[in-house]
Amino acid sequence: MDDEQMRARVPQSIDRVHWLNLYGPHMVEKIGRERMLSTPAFLLEELPGGAVLWLTRPTPADFASEEARLAQARALVHLRPELKLEDTLATLRHRSLAFVPVEPRFDTDIADLLTLTLQRSGLDKKHWDVERLNQYHPPQPSEWLAAHQAPKPDVPDVPEAIRLYEHQYAEQLAALLHTEVPSVMKGSPESLPQIDYFLWWRGWGHQLPEAERELLVDSLGAYLGMVMVHTLGGTWVPRRQLAEAAVIVGDKAWLPFVRARHLVQSRQAVLDFSLTQLFRHARRSI
Repeated sequence: MDDEQMRARVPQSIDRVHWLNLYGPHMVEKIGRERMLSTPAFLLEELPGGAVLWLTRPTPADFASEEARLAQARALVHLRPELKLEDTLATLRHRSLAFVPVEPRFDTDIADLLTLTLQRSGLDKKHWDVERLNQYHPPQPSEWLAAHQAPKPDVPDVPEAIRLYEHQYAEQLAALLHTEVPSVMKGSPESLPQIDYFLWWRGWGHQLPEAERELLVDSLGAYLGMVMVHTLGGTWVPRRQLAEAAVIVGDKAWLPFVRARHLVQSRQAVLDFSLTQLFRHARRSI
């Protein structure tokens, strides 16, 4: 790399300083060597070739402490005199909050699902994500009717329709997800947050071509209905139109295929219309 290329790579300004800082000769030249060497620092050393290495504190262990942030702020303001110490310090204090643990107080119906989504949060974002999710509550499920209002089966062969739901549609979901979500093979309630999380993470549903999305809706609805039938003692009410097919649990007729269609609208819709939440509302209706 020639001299001109090296100069082109020098940052236009110093946005922040860290516990350990190493500035090459071109950056030192840009700042001004006299100013650079007078930076308030715990340790500052000129290196062969004109580079400068310096530390703000003896150790990085307390990098988010008030003392460490003040040392960073003073050094940055020294190198960039147009900045104000209090404003710079306020920015650093705000950054330190990212490392302060926040107790999760998630909506109990989807707490495990929301906890799973935090796996995708970087350390510097987790504080803010937990705070945001503590405030989040999904809409109350609307995919149900009073049991006495549910239409009667209109299929020619009820057992065959149920077999189609549970041994074709639901098994399609197991075939799709068994590698990424092994618990789907068990057909248990514990698999529902895992399925929701996978759909949220991968952005499945709304990103699929229409034909594949329709297949996914059928598979999700059948799987959710199957879990409700086998673990909550529910009863299938098959219909020619899958959107009308219901599972009777307690005094309500739940519409798992409608729920599945709502879920695949967007990434946010996975949280708003999770399989997990509907199942838990149904369980409480017994």
